[in-house]
Amino acid sequence: MPHDAPYDTVSAAHRILDRLSAFGASAVFFVVGRLAERYPELIREISQAGHEIGLHGYDHDDLASYDVEQLGHLDRNMARVEALIRDITGVLPIGFRAPYLLGPHFYRREVYDILAAHGYRWVSNREIRYPVELLRPDRVPLPRSWRQIPPGASARVTRSRLMLAFLNAGLVARETFAGSALGRLRWLLAGCPPFLRDGLAEIPLYAPLDCDLLGLPAPQQDTAPYLLSYARWALRDAVSRPAAAAMIIFHDWIIAGGNRLVLLDDVLKASGEMGLNVSTIAGSPDWLAELTAGSAMTG
Repeated sequence: MPHDAPYDTVSAAHRILDRLSAFGASAVFFVVGRLAERYPELIREISQAGHEIGLHGYDHDDLASYDVEQLGHLDRNMARVEALIRDITGVLPIGFRAPYLLGPHFYRREVYDILAAHGYRWVSNREIRYPVELLRPDRVPLPRSWRQIPPGASARVTRSRLMLAFLNAGLVARETFAGSALGRLRWLLAGCPPFLRDGLAEIPLYAPLDCDLLGLPAPQQDTAPYLLSYARWALRDAVSRPAAAAMIIFHDWIIAGGNRLVLLDDVLKASGEMGLNVSTIAGSPDWLAELTAGSAMTG
């Protein structure tokens, strides 16, 4: 987290685990390698509670800027941590999310080659910008104006295909998968289905990140009620469209801190109301096996 502030990783994880247990939900915990080495018992608790352990780099560094020597260190450090996770949980991690999502390109061939060589099967680094982020109330002239937007109008804003294409113009123009800019535009407007890249299943971001909705609050800091209400509204709206809510992402230090754990509750409650089964990638392997067998779009 970008704060020099007290933070109890274990207590925060326990708060999150308690809420997941209350709703019978399974999650993927992307763990930084150094954290796994420091808190092996926490990794054991997470796994024994039925959750999937993914890796989130080793030092939470910007892997997009790594030189050849640093990539070599990453390769060796990851191998060591993967062996530790296997010893603790009985299985190797198969999912990876890069720190900072490998921005600004959200992909780097050298990193994906390392992941493929280590046996990873899926990644989730492709950022999507969503129109709902334009309504973030602390970034518009009237901080509470989003509340006055009629439901029909807000739906038109948040679900506008034209606005989605505009916000992701860089993705459409500069990415390399789907064969062409037109192919990527069609992919974007079709709901951004997972695709194969370098033999790995790439699962895009299907809802705004919590930091895109709330900023980067310190763990002990409460979020202003109007901003928290906006984030709750935005995430419940995402869950109300199951095809667009294949994955919702939280940072532990954001949702476990201040008054923000309600965001996790909201997502889990809304999922239950929609009849969705909240589970992990490893817990639902059929579609992943089909995807990695080459039946989906490649990039």
